[in-house]
Amino acid sequence: MQERIRELYDGGTRAARSFRWFLIAFDIATIAYFLATATEELTPTVLAVDMVVGVLILAEFLVRIWVHEERKRHLLSWHTAIDLIVIASFLAPLFLQNFAFLRVLRTLRFLQSFRLVHDLRQLWPGLAGREHVVTAATNLAVFIFIVTSLVWVLEARRNPGITNYEDALYFTITTLTTTGFGDITLQDRLGRWLTIGIMVFGVALFLRLVQQIFRPLKVRQTCRHCGLKWHDPDASHCKHCGNIMHIETDGDA
Repeated sequence: MQERIRELYDGGTRAARSFRWFLIAFDIATIAYFLATATEELTPTVLAVDMVVGVLILAEFLVRIWVHEERKRHLLSWHTAIDLIVIASFLAPLFLQNFAFLRVLRTLRFLQSFRLVHDLRQLWPGLAGREHVVTAATNLAVFIFIVTSLVWVLEARRNPGITNYEDALYFTITTLTTTGFGDITLQDRLGRWLTIGIMVFGVALFLRLVQQIFRPLKVRQTCRHCGLKWHDPDASHCKHCGNIMHIETDGDA
């Protein structure tokens, strides 16, 4: 049984590929659900759906550990830590009355997007040569939503301008892009330091990630002589062996 399930996770059969596509769809669905309900009031319906989703995540988590060949290493990975935090947020209603912070922490599952990218590389040959774009877009999305969750957790009850997750997302985007319309501002000392941090990271990281998506610094073109995979977009020769490269380019606009 264990070998058959491990084959579904790691094998190349049609059944294994279909199973991994299902896991990708499940991860995307749970991430979307967490983002949609992170700040919603806990109604009986939401609680019931939470319990179902939590049980499914716990079951998949336990099965993944059971079939993993390097179990100890897997248990110590950051993917496992994220799953444990998310699972804890589902158990919180059984022990705590106020667990809004833990519910927002469920958005940490967005970090599992990196695992999704890895799985997609194996299942979708069309991504060949475009991994850097997908990875950069994933990094950008993860960064935005983690910062948004941080803004919500720290400022929702302090700032009347942030009444829902969309307000926190709006503030995050305008601050990261240094647009700063000024209709939502963080007035307290903690909020000002948070704003400074977001703007600094916006200049240092946000713009770099956007550039990697729309104008990447490197393109994937494997040299037929030495095997170097990544080159400058306008390279005419391989920087490793010096042989001529034939990289399709539109040139500078």
